[in-house]
Amino acid sequence: MIRYVEDELNIDDYFELRKDVGFHELSRKQGELALKNALKIVAACDDDRVVGMGRLVGDGAVICYIQDIMIRDEYQGLGIGRYIMDRLVEYTKEITLPGTKMMLGLMSKKGSEDFYEKCGFIKRPNEQFGNGFIMHIDKDR
Repeated sequence: MIRYVEDELNIDDYFELRKDVGFHELSRKQGELALKNALKIVAACDDDRVVGMGRLVGDGAVICYIQDIMIRDEYQGLGIGRYIMDRLVEYTKEITLPGTKMMLGLMSKKGSEDFYEKCGFIKRPNEQFGNGFIMHIDKDR
């Protein structure tokens, strides 16, 4: 039976999940800071094994982003990703200041666009919004 926990993910489970789903490797310090600085973490567990997760990052006032939506392959299609997304969206609504609007964004991997549209996100570019862009900063170690 899947159970959900919030803000309790340890770094070893985070790294194991990242590796299992094919995300790039992080340094230990990067992982620690990523978890520590997240506004909200929602993880799905099957017994003691973390099988999925998502993080909310941002300033908590004007803009937030959903990051690290990861579901192990054998747990895909069970509603875990949808639960995590719904909870992160719900939390964003909870922290949005009264009388204001917050933008919630995300970057999807290729092939996941339909899932995010079903969760209520708008694909870019469109008539109102241009393309999104990223830049990787590679600092010598």
